[in-house]
This record gives sequence, structure tokens and C-alpha cells, in this order.
Amino acid sequence: MSQVQLLIAGATCALLYFLTKFYAARAAVWKLQRANLPMPEFTLLGGHFGTLKEIIKTMPPKATIHTVMKQLSTQFPTGIFYVNMWPFFGTWLVVTTPSGAAQCQALNLRKPDILTAPLEVVAGGPTLVAMQGETWKWWRSLLNPGFNPTYMLGLAPIVAEEVAVFCKLLRERAREGKVFQLEDMTLRLTVDTIAAVALDTRLHHQTRDNPLAKALQRQIEWTSFGTTLNPIKRFLTIRPLILWYNNRLMDRLISAEVDKRYAEHLAELQSGTPPKRSKSVMSLALAKFLEDAPALSKPTSTPTQRPDLPTFKRLLAPQLRGFLFGGRDTTSSTLLYCYHLLSTHPASLARVRAEHDAVFGPDPSQAHALIAADPQRLNQLAYTTAAIKEVLRLFPPAASMREGKAGVELVDDEGRKYPTEGCNVWMLTVALHNNGRYWKDVGEFVPERWLIGPEDEMYPVKGAWRAFEFGPRGCIGQTLAMIELKVALVMTVREFEIRPAYEEWDEMFPKEGVKTVGGNRAFQAEKGAGGAHPADGFPCRVVPRE
Repeated sequence: MSQVQLLIAGATCALLYFLTKFYAARAAVWKLQRANLPMPEFTLLGGHFGTLKEIIKTMPPKATIHTVMKQLSTQFPTGIFYVNMWPFFGTWLVVTTPSGAAQCQALNLRKPDILTAPLEVVAGGPTLVAMQGETWKWWRSLLNPGFNPTYMLGLAPIVAEEVAVFCKLLRERAREGKVFQLEDMTLRLTVDTIAAVALDTRLHHQTRDNPLAKALQRQIEWTSFGTTLNPIKRFLTIRPLILWYNNRLMDRLISAEVDKRYAEHLAELQSGTPPKRSKSVMSLALAKFLEDAPALSKPTSTPTQRPDLPTFKRLLAPQLRGFLFGGRDTTSSTLLYCYHLLSTHPASLARVRAEHDAVFGPDPSQAHALIAADPQRLNQLAYTTAAIKEVLRLFPPAASMREGKAGVELVDDEGRKYPTEGCNVWMLTVALHNNGRYWKDVGEFVPERWLIGPEDEMYPVKGAWRAFEFGPRGCIGQTLAMIELKVALVMTVREFEIRPAYEEWDEMFPKEGVKTVGGNRAFQAEKGAGGAHPADGFPCRVVPRE
């Protein structure tokens, strides 16, 4: 057979393969249409992309897919609908109701590859997000002690230590008086904080580039849903080499920290001396891991009876990297939106400041010392907590997705059934949080809604706020995130005015096209691995308060 014949045969096979997949994707949608299930207008060649294209044309280029789907969801009052994304993805069953989200939670469906594959690239292996069954239960029990709310509160002084560095840098920016992108600083703050809490290690990334933090940043920037699924970008670029290098570097640096803690715990167990009070998630996980090997605590222990350190490190490293990633972008973005919404709502900002004065005294410079001496004071910040929850309602940094299964259906509030087989079920948090059916004054920033009783019409509908999800598979780091945000606000909002400067930024860096979403210039934008970030890194000015 000649080369030309081989090429023709190969092209024919490829075409047949494509047509087979094309027909299967279209047939799945036609089946849903015959059942009269809600979805956008569907065409043979364009699928649902015609409708999506019209929405995308009204938005800035970097607006998140969550934002696009939120706009699409307004066409479906029952709150559940299908969208076929072939050939880029499969079919999504989009859920924007409290009852639908609660059903997904109860079904405990597995996370789909579209979600877990990019995370495994960043983390270097499986994490709690993707684990199922007994494996998930074992790891959750191993890691839970380090995320216990009481224990986490005791680590607030460590968080305050990192925020103190952040405050020093803000003072420098205030003296300069220039417009700058605050996001770089908040990302460095959050990664320093998580490293201190999870690894018991100070990276000092806020003041100088840290190798572990930079490797994580590069890994995130080179990982996204698009590049994971696009074979050309995946295999015909230097991306695999960069990801391999970052993996090697992060594993080596984290392994060195695990080695230190392992040696400390091993010596304590063998000598019979009481263990020191653990200071990090890693230390507590390691202590529990060693306690689960009873042979190790016996005087007759031999090296062959000890837990296998290489195996433990190989399994633990992805969890630690997952924590660094999971809490880095989300907490940073939420802090930025706190500054944005408080600066544009002076009455709410005044109440936050008054609460901080009442709990920590009128001198902002004493906040660090008071948090270090008495972290329990953070529990008295009712209005600050309400403000953070309201920020998370308006700008949730993430959503939740599950893989559908044969025989599993969701039921909407009118009793209609939605098969999940062949679909990824997407709990679209931003649409649920901004749905006027469940929230009065839905587009307004009203922290007071979190401080009222159920008799008030502003009281949140049960299950309609899902910033961290619910149940045993909810975000394990939610307590740490709330502590980080409260400490950061306590130590900054009374000392500084942090003012968005998008108008000046657009004059400095003019660009054509749509710049806002719903009139908001600080819209949620894509930035590596599918994260939702304030547009353009949140340009702002920092001014000292008089």
C-alpha cells in the first residue's frame, strides 16, 4: 500500500470516528428533546453553541464560563436544564436550585474527570476532591484533626504573622501612591498562610520569590480545562516538560519538610517522650499515621515494622499541594471582593470598622498582638462574618460538579425528572446565589441578611448559600478560609482605604470591547485552572486612613 493510500485510509478512519462520535452526541441530545426536557435552542451542526455565542458576545473575553451559564440560566425558570458542550466536553445538567443541589449532595456522586484531571496535574496525584469510598474516609479521618475548628482558631496567631507582612507591604504601596494590581499581593499572602498552617513552614513568598510557591504558580498557569483536554496543546508544546519539572521541584521541597517532621515524630515515639504540640496539618496527619502503626511504639520495633516513609510521602504530597492550590486562589479572590464591596458600600464598611474597634480596641496597630494573645476574639465578629458571607454569595469563587449515573434522576420543584446518565451534573453556585427566587434584593450587598431571624423576608432560604458546599464532602478548609479573611480584614480595613481604580487602569491600558458584566468592572475572570478572579488583578490605590 502506497503512502497516499495509507493517508487516505487514515483520514477515512478518522472521519468515520468523528462522525460516529458526532452522531452519538447528537442522538443523546435528541433523546432528551423527545422527553421535552429544558435546554437552549439546538441545531444539528452548531448544537447549543449558537445560543452560547450570543451570550458570550455580550461579555468581556475573560469572563468565566460560570458567568456565561449564569446568564443562560435566566432562560430556565425551573432552575435545571441541559447544555451539550460536545466536542469540547460532554452534556452538562446545570442545577441552580437549593433542592436540586441538596439532591446531588445526598446522592454522593463521584467527581468527573473534567474536574479531577486538572487538579491532579496541579497536585501531582489524587486528593480528597477525587477520592471515593474507604480511601476517602481514611484520608479524611487522617486530615480532619488539622482542620478542626477549635484547633484552627488556635492557629490564628500564625495567620496574623503573615498578615502583618501584608500590612507592611500595603504601607509601602500607600507611600508610593500609585495604581497597582493587588491580586499578586493577596495570592502571595494566601500561599504563605497555607504553607505556615499546613506545612509549619514560612515561605516568605510575600517578600521574595519562594521556589515552592513559584513552582505552584507555574503549575497553575500551565494547567487549565482547555489545555488538559486539547491534545495539540497537551502534547505538541513544552507544557508536559514544564509540568514535569514543576512536579519534581514541588515534590522534592515538600518531601524535605515531611522528612523533618517524620524524624521528629519517630524519635518521640521510640524514646517514649511525650510528643510536642503539633503546629500544622502535616504534623497532625503524620502523628495519626504513626499512631495507626502500633508496632512502631513498641520497644522491639525494627525498621521493617515502620510505616514506609517513601509511600507515605508519595501519598501525602498531593494532599498538601491540593491544600496550597485550593486555598490560594479562592481565599485571595474573596479577600479582594471584600475590599471591593466594602469600599463601594461605605455604611457597611463603617459597621465593620466599628465592630473591630469594639472587639479589638480603637488602635488598629494593636490588632496583631490581640489576635496572638486571644484568638477567641475573632468569634465575636458577627457583622464581619456576615459581610464575608455576603461577599461569597455575590462572588462565589468556585462551583461543584458530579458525574451522572444510570438510573439516577434529579427532580425539580414541579416534579419533573431529569436523568443524569451521560451527564456531568453542575451545581452552578453563582447562579443559585444570584437567583431572585431565593434572595430578596438579590443584586445588593446586604450583610444584614445574615443577622436576622427566619420571620424576616430577607432571611436566606435554606440550602441556597453553598459557598463551601454542605455535608461530609464539603470544603475541608472552610474554617481556615474564614479565619484568614477575618484576620486580614481586622488588620487592614481600619488602617487603609483600599479603593478600586478600574477607570485609571483602563486609561493606562486601554482596550476595545465589552469591559463589564452586569455593569460591574470587577467581574469574575478566568485565570489558569478554571479559577474565578477579579478582572485585571484588581487594580487599586491604597491610602492610609487619617
